Amino acid sequence: MRFLVSFAALAFSLIAAQAWAVDEVITDVRVHNAVRTDEETVRSIAGLSIGQLLQPDTLDIVRERLHSSGLFADVNVYWEPHQDGVRVNIVVREKFPWAPLPTFSYSPGNISGGVVVGHGNLFGRGKRGVIGARLSNVDSGALVAYEDPAVWGSWIFFTIKGKFQLQIIPEYSNQYPNFPNMPLEPMRNTKLRSYGGEINAGVAWFRKVRTSVGWILDQNDVFPYSASSYPQDTGIITLPLPQAAESARRGAATANVTFDFRAREHAVMYGNALGFSLEVGGTRWGSDDKISYWKASVGYEHGIRFFRRHNLIVRAGATAGDNLPLWAENSAGGTNLRGYLYRQFQGDTHLRTQVEYHFPLFSLWGLDVRGLVFDDAAAIWYRNLPTPTVDASGNAVYPQRSDGRQFLPPSLLRQGFQADQDLHSSAGAGLRFYLRSVAIPLVGVDVGNGLGTKDVRVILVLGV
Repeated sequence: MRFLVSFAALAFSLIAAQAWAVDEVITDVRVHNAVRTDEETVRSIAGLSIGQLLQPDTLDIVRERLHSSGLFADVNVYWEPHQDGVRVNIVVREKFPWAPLPTFSYSPGNISGGVVVGHGNLFGRGKRGVIGARLSNVDSGALVAYEDPAVWGSWIFFTIKGKFQLQIIPEYSNQYPNFPNMPLEPMRNTKLRSYGGEINAGVAWFRKVRTSVGWILDQNDVFPYSASSYPQDTGIITLPLPQAAESARRGAATANVTFDFRAREHAVMYGNALGFSLEVGGTRWGSDDKISYWKASVGYEHGIRFFRRHNLIVRAGATAGDNLPLWAENSAGGTNLRGYLYRQFQGDTHLRTQVEYHFPLFSLWGLDVRGLVFDDAAAIWYRNLPTPTVDASGNAVYPQRSDGRQFLPPSLLRQGFQADQDLHSSAGAGLRFYLRSVAIPLVGVDVGNGLGTKDVRVILVLGV
């Protein structure tokens, strides 16, 4: 009984103290233990200013903002009486801001390895820089990027990227179910070399609503393709396949709007985000005369936290476009549709969902090991293909588009959505290994099964 009385008294005193501080003026903000981060940057991220009134949720909002910034491994915020108001104390434990990270990833059809040097707190002001390179059997390249999330401490942000990329883009038949004896392999592999840059700038209105515009300019060189080993005299493939695309320079304008109410605490994400994007390519933006297209996307993510460390994450999205260049077409398979091959499905229209449930397994010396179960689904198809014609040999073909895009023949590629052939789903489980001093998973392993198939496929990601 005495214990209950003492506990009730303590709880009452805490509630009373909190109530006493409500609507008190913040007369001072102190930052403790910030060695690598400029104290004014910490205050800016926290969103506190002298003269502001302390509200019941002020300290919780400050903790959420500082955790979500990715700069700190731990955050504690409390108040104390000061002059005619209160002082807010912010105690942080910083993450190590930079490191050379080896990377490795394996998904069916795509094996890559490389190194990334990233700095998440340049100049002690939260600016970010990345230099990285990777070698892959299908997607090699190098990237240099700089991001300023708050120009001069304001709500203005910008990003600059430069890239070099060597890709092998596979094209599979979406008529595969009609030919059960056809091997599951690309009908055509196109080698593509791309290099160029991108700039994006915008405003984070009230921190949660971000609007931005950008510009992409790159050169895309197409090299001779390698054809399928499937026999070409079976009536399914009757001609040597033509080149998939022509080399071209792409210039495109982009616009983005994001409503981001997500927050992160270590490995747990909660809240929701909704984003819209539009990309328009054409001569006015620097493209060759033959490149003219549009691509629009919408995406939604919602995280729910259970028992502090359990996490349900739901994602959904849709992308549609017209006259998309080969390298801008939508694809599904590998990491975004676990249980299927890398880029196994392509199209100009793509609907997708992901559901993941993450849960803690154990922690050891700052390493959190977490499990997850997942379900991925995608519907992807070609909404617009050229009207088929008959060539001199009597074979049905899609005529070459004005931008040089040449699709697989109608015997291999079908227009329009068919639920039994264009809807794909997979389910599986995985592991994630997190270091609390690092903002991203150190290692991720997933095992997925394409539902309706007999294939079980493993995906491994080391580093970023």
